[in-house]
Amino acid sequence: MPRKLYLGAQLYTMRAKTRTKDEFLSTVKALSEMGYRYMQVSGVGADVTPDVIRRAVDGYGVKCVLTHTSLQRIIEDTDAVIAEHSVFGCDAIGIGGVANMYPHTADGYARFALDIAEAVKKIKDAGKVFLYHNHRFEFEHYGDKTGLDLILSMTDPEGVLLTFDTYWSHVAGVDPAEFIRRHSDRIFCTHLKDMTVRDDKLVMTECLTGNLNFDAIIRASEDGGVLWHMIEQDDVYIDLFDSMRISHANLKARYIQFRD
Repeated sequence: MPRKLYLGAQLYTMRAKTRTKDEFLSTVKALSEMGYRYMQVSGVGADVTPDVIRRAVDGYGVKCVLTHTSLQRIIEDTDAVIAEHSVFGCDAIGIGGVANMYPHTADGYARFALDIAEAVKKIKDAGKVFLYHNHRFEFEHYGDKTGLDLILSMTDPEGVLLTFDTYWSHVAGVDPAEFIRRHSDRIFCTHLKDMTVRDDKLVMTECLTGNLNFDAIIRASEDGGVLWHMIEQDDVYIDLFDSMRISHANLKARYIQFRD
């Protein structure tokens, strides 16, 4: 039997519909009605507090598996961040990348690894894990190592895992399935979105409507034991809810690993 994998919604896709408490609750309810049972909380408004997230989890049966959280807060207010995640039953505390907080250099990544070390230890001691989400810039080479290689080599292999964005890996010229095969022990979950060409430009599109090799990505994930997969589309060109419905339905229909 194929290994069971879990498919969820990255709420960053729905950020225009999660700015207030009521919008957030309404959006999670709509996603639950599409069949989503898991989510990543990211890009939500300030009044979407831990108690509100807990209300959505309990009320609509959509478990929060991971987050994107302020890196500054994780470093400076670690205990509070851990406590907040415990309120809504989430054991994975993630960031969306280093952005402009650190230079995209070997020294910058070394500073980042040093700065998060204490927070990572606290998070790990609390039974949780710190997650790093890649874009394409982490695949720039510094000698024989990429930025992402440096992050992985300089951080606790049990305390720091990846939210591996397959799209940005592909954009950077790195085969996402091969990356998963090589680093499955350091990948907590993937972000899944597709790529197509419109007006001679690369753009994001709904899963299985573009050119990414999802068969290879899902096979590598299954073989490597990467269980969690979040549908995310940074830029959406149709109705947001239709986009999330299409990607979810396409992946569920094609891959038995995602079926209930």
